[in-house]
Amino acid sequence: MGSWRYNYILHILSIFILAGQKYVTGKIQSGSPGDVTEVDNIDMSQYHHYEDVLALAEQLKKMHPTLVDYYSIGQSVEGRDLLVIKISENIQERGECEPMFKYVANMHGDETVGRQLTIFLAQYLVNNYMKDERLTKLLNTTEIHLMPSMNPDGFELAKEGSCDGIEKSGRENAKFVDLNRDFPSQWNKLTEKEMYSGRQPETLAVMSWIVNNPFVLSGNLHGGSVVASYPFDDTSLHRDCCVPSETADSKLFKHLANVYASNHGTMFKGNLCPGDNFKNGVTNGAFWYDVKGGMQDFNYVFGSCSEVTFELSCCKYPMAVELPTEWINNRQSLVSFMEQIHMGVKGVVRDAETGNVLPGIFVSVEELNYNVTTSSRGEYWRLLLLGNYTLVAKGHGYETARQRIQVTNGTVLRADINMNRVERAATDHAGPLATSNLSIAVTTSTTTTARTTIPTTTKPKKPEEEGFTTPPEFKYHDYLDLENFMKKFHERYPTLTRLYSIGKSVEGRQLYVMEITDNPGIHEPGEPEFKYIGNMHGNEAVGRESLLLLIQYLLETYGVDERTTSLVNKTRIHILPTMNPDGFELAHEGDYFGAVGRPNKNKMDLNRNFPDQFFTNRANAKQEPETNAVMIWSKEYPFVLSANLHGGSLVANYPFDDHPEDKSGQYSACPDDAYRRVYAVYTV
Repeated sequence: MGSWRYNYILHILSIFILAGQKYVTGKIQSGSPGDVTEVDNIDMSQYHHYEDVLALAEQLKKMHPTLVDYYSIGQSVEGRDLLVIKISENIQERGECEPMFKYVANMHGDETVGRQLTIFLAQYLVNNYMKDERLTKLLNTTEIHLMPSMNPDGFELAKEGSCDGIEKSGRENAKFVDLNRDFPSQWNKLTEKEMYSGRQPETLAVMSWIVNNPFVLSGNLHGGSVVASYPFDDTSLHRDCCVPSETADSKLFKHLANVYASNHGTMFKGNLCPGDNFKNGVTNGAFWYDVKGGMQDFNYVFGSCSEVTFELSCCKYPMAVELPTEWINNRQSLVSFMEQIHMGVKGVVRDAETGNVLPGIFVSVEELNYNVTTSSRGEYWRLLLLGNYTLVAKGHGYETARQRIQVTNGTVLRADINMNRVERAATDHAGPLATSNLSIAVTTSTTTTARTTIPTTTKPKKPEEEGFTTPPEFKYHDYLDLENFMKKFHERYPTLTRLYSIGKSVEGRQLYVMEITDNPGIHEPGEPEFKYIGNMHGNEAVGRESLLLLIQYLLETYGVDERTTSLVNKTRIHILPTMNPDGFELAHEGDYFGAVGRPNKNKMDLNRNFPDQFFTNRANAKQEPETNAVMIWSKEYPFVLSANLHGGSLVANYPFDDHPEDKSGQYSACPDDAYRRVYAVYTV
């Protein structure tokens, strides 16, 4: 019997039993299915509002302290917490390679069925733990995160029984923004402003949640139709409909969507709502209609998470009497979809010499143009259908590792990877992306306990300088040398760096900045931004060279040195080695007291050229191009801390730099004077 026929018969039988007297552990009822208020020992008589959800989360945690926790990822416009209920057999610590799953519901506040289903699902999972073998296995091997509402403000505005979502229906958030149009689009050139500026607090909270957690699989629960919609949700053309936009994992996504639709009571029909005509209840999102700025695509493009959107009901906010039927329709689908997280391959990536885990490594299969990134614990998960693949691991400063793997039915492959650093390879290696002759040990497992390590095949060399893995060059770099140096390290460490220019000098030289962080190009909410500026006076060159060495040191010790790794993971670092490249080209090595090269090409001292809080004079009345570039840069990024590296003395100099009465040698305290003094002493 076909799966859809089987599930349809189950659905009819369930409705028949509901219409009779009793369903499983439900209360004895009579009359129509709408009279039933309890299914699976869960009260389904009404919708849960914000305070109800919080109370339920507290109750579940109190009753199941080792199984349930809850947390907030941020707040809505009106200050309501974006609550998440977390469920796993060991809630305090996720097991190694235990995958993270999430359901997000109610991002449109008036689409409410998904909201209630996540609430029912939380109770269903914990109530049946150690009673139902299937659910027990799921909780023992998966960390599940359920967000009942991404838009709690909108839900409080919505009206029960409203099916069509008219204007100000609660669909948007409190600022009347559609949250499923508020995420960055992959088709835009993503500047800093496009990534974060102007986005809603709910969107920013979810973006941060996605990029800072190694979610593997996700479901986005909507309403207004009954269909499973898979990525991509839009195209670069942004036409209203009928233009498919497929990912590299199109077959995988179709499989995931079909798992939900085929296990649903009615979705597999594909024609339940007016105007719907979806084969087997599945569609490509962009082919259905174009959604620019959707959450589904953000998960896949900017995270390492595969998300499918499920439209659950023709009526967006059906009356509460429909909730038991909706639960019966979706119960099997909700569980079956979560189980798909245990397919494909997973493992841990480590440094072959030290055994340290390697975050930020790109793991992919050659046959599909998509990579996932290892977690802070070096873990990776790659969802794959049955077949033979070439597993590939690439990382900054490491040889590329390749190995053939076979994914079979009903299992998840465990493949741990040890990687050799580039400089430790055999003498005939082909460079930073040379193919390693390491094997990748593979085990087949349906748990997260099996571990396999890989012996190295080459004897690593000792670093030639302490802290560096390639010999540092203790020399002065002219402009071309500096440019080549920064491009080389950016190309060698593409997952840790972003090389950009904030402008040009008078003579047209680029003012290059190297950004170093674990997620370059993205400002992560709560992660501080730091900057170093060197060589503002062109003939003060030690800071310039120190910053180049710092770039090399941070990148080469990342993943090896705990302090460096933590700093890069938790900070967005920007390094401008030279603010005055024209001046440096005029300066002379060995010049102890001279002033040649100190100013820029226009003979302007750049450290007298900024607007002053007390005075305007000839030096700062008009800003030079280098000054303007740094001013704009300083406003564009939310820098928290900065240091300006000079020469000619050995001292830490803190604000203010001038006096309101223009008196030299007089103390001029800033409001944070005590802090600045302590920090200056600390750095010295």
